[in-house]
Amino acid sequence: PLGSPPDIKLKKMAPRLDTLEGKTIYIVDDGFVGGDNLLHEMVDWFKANYPNTTALYKRKGGGGFEAEDPALWAEMKEKADAIIIGLGH
Repeated sequence: PLGSPPDIKLKKMAPRLDTLEGKTIYIVDDGFVGGDNLLHEMVDWFKANYPNTTALYKRKGGGGFEAEDPALWAEMKEKADAIIIGLGH
């Protein structure tokens, strides 16, 4: 193809939290086979190393990494201080 791709609009990264103590962190699985094993280990790590932090494992619905999950997104907007999304390859 000889066309020109559209301009890329850069977005600022979300600001880092000053601490994880007392925060709620959502650890989200996009459904990649076996990814849940690592993400559950991450939840366990937070429980062991940050006992005052809540780490929640959630499986994104909708099928496939590109699919939306409006209910989960709304829940995280309301309740999450931070989000870690495990994307498969």
